[in-house]
Amino acid sequence: MEKKQQETETLWAQIMEDMRTLGQAGGYASDFVSQLRLMEDTGSQLIIEYPSDMPFIWLEMNYSDSIAHSASRVLGGARELNFVEAGTAPAPQAEDACPAPVAEEKKIAPAPRRAAKSPRSNSKQQTQLNADYTFDNYVVGANNQLAYAAAQALVNSPERLFNPLFIYGNSGMGKTHLLHAIGNALRARRENVNVLYVTSEQFTNSYIEAIRKRGDALEVFRKKYRKVDVLLIDDVQFMARADKTQEEFFHTFNALFESGKQIVLSADCPAARITKMDDRLKTRFSQGMTVELTAPCYEMRMAILRQKMQRWTTNLLSNDVIEFLARNITQSVRALEGALVRTSTIASFSNSCPSIAFLRTNLADLMPQQSCATGVSIADIKQRVAAEFGLRVEDLDSRRRLASVAHPRQVAMFLARRHTGSSLQDIGAAFGRDHSTVLHALHTVESKLSSDSGLRDMLGRFEEALA
Repeated sequence: MEKKQQETETLWAQIMEDMRTLGQAGGYASDFVSQLRLMEDTGSQLIIEYPSDMPFIWLEMNYSDSIAHSASRVLGGARELNFVEAGTAPAPQAEDACPAPVAEEKKIAPAPRRAAKSPRSNSKQQTQLNADYTFDNYVVGANNQLAYAAAQALVNSPERLFNPLFIYGNSGMGKTHLLHAIGNALRARRENVNVLYVTSEQFTNSYIEAIRKRGDALEVFRKKYRKVDVLLIDDVQFMARADKTQEEFFHTFNALFESGKQIVLSADCPAARITKMDDRLKTRFSQGMTVELTAPCYEMRMAILRQKMQRWTTNLLSNDVIEFLARNITQSVRALEGALVRTSTIASFSNSCPSIAFLRTNLADLMPQQSCATGVSIADIKQRVAAEFGLRVEDLDSRRRLASVAHPRQVAMFLARRHTGSSLQDIGAAFGRDHSTVLHALHTVESKLSSDSGLRDMLGRFEEALA
C-alpha cells in the first residue's frame, strides 16, 4: 500500500510539473491545484480529491481540461477525471466486508459531473448527461438561432425530421451544451427513452478496450451503442485519427439509422472538411440537417454574463466590469464563462470588485486578440520597464542576478509574453536567455500577483500604457 501511495504521489507530481511547463499551473492556478490530491489511477480514471471549501465550479471551468491534457501527456493516454470532495470518499474495507454506500462523485472532462435529473429516469441507464446543460439556460441569439430551433424540433417531434442532426462550430461555442440539452429534454419528455451521450474519444477508447479484452467484450460494446434510441456524439472530428474506429462507427451509424434511431453529432467544422475521415461517414453526416454555431455578438455576450451571474448569485461585480468582459472576451462562450468565474472568484476572495486595470493583466490569456493588436515590441517594453525601475535597457540584458535587476527583467518578460505574441524562445533571445528562463519568469510574476498589490498596480499601469 505504501509503495502504491508513493507511486501515486510521484505521478501527481509529474502531472503538476507538466502543467507548470505548459504555463497552466502558475499564479492563481498554483493556489488551487496545489490543494488537490491524486488518490488513485485506476487505469481508466484519475480519482482526485479536492478540499470541501474549494469552489468546485472554478476547478471545473478552469483547470479540468489542463489536468486531463497533462495527465494524457504523462501517461501516454487519456484518463477520465473523477473529482471527489474531501471527507466523502469511502474508507477502505476488507474483501469480505459489505460494501458501504459510495459518495456521489463529480465526473468531468471527458465525463460530466452527474446524470440528468429526471423523476422518471431509469437509474441503471448510464446516459452521461450533465443536468446543468438545458434549453432553459441556453442563451439564444443570431449566432445559434437555427441550431437551437433544429434541436427543439428534434425533441418536440416523435418523427425523425432529420437524421442525423450535425452541429458544428469552433471550440467553446456551445455545441456540448446543446447536445446535453437535447438529451435532457428527451429524457424529461419521453418515458423510458434510451439516450446516450459520449465524446468521440470515449467511443474510441471503449472500442479499443473491447478489442483488448476479447471474448464477448466486443459484442457488449456493440449492444451498448446500437440499442440506444438517441446517440449523441461530441467532437466527432477526433474519430478521424483511427481507421478501425471509423469502420466500427460506420456500422454503428448504419444500424441506428436503419432502425429509425436518432443520431446527433458535433464537430469543429462541416463534415466535408474533416480531414482523414472516411468519405462514407462524411456522406452520412451530411445527409440530415447541418447547422452552425458562430461567435456571439456583444449583446448576446452581455446576456450570457447576466444569466450566469443570476445563477451563481454573484453581486460583487459592477456593470463596468461586466461590459469589459463582454467587449474583450469575444472568441467563445466557454472563454467568456471562464473569465466570469475567474473574476467572480477574485472578487469573492477580496470581497471587492476588481479594477479594469487588474483584469487586463489577469485575464490577458483570455484576450489574445488584445495582446496581438497593440503593435508593441519587446524593445518598447524594455524601455518602459527600465524607466520604471530606474535602470538602463542594457541592465535588463546583462547577466546580473541581483534582485534589483532580476525582478524588472522578469516583469519585462511577463509583459512581452502578454503583449507581443512572441514565443518563449524569441523572448529569451531578446534578453540573451533561453526559453526556460522566460518560463520561470512567467511563473514567478504570476505567483506574486495574488499577494503583491504593488506589483498588481504597477502591471496595471503598464497595461494601460501599452493598450
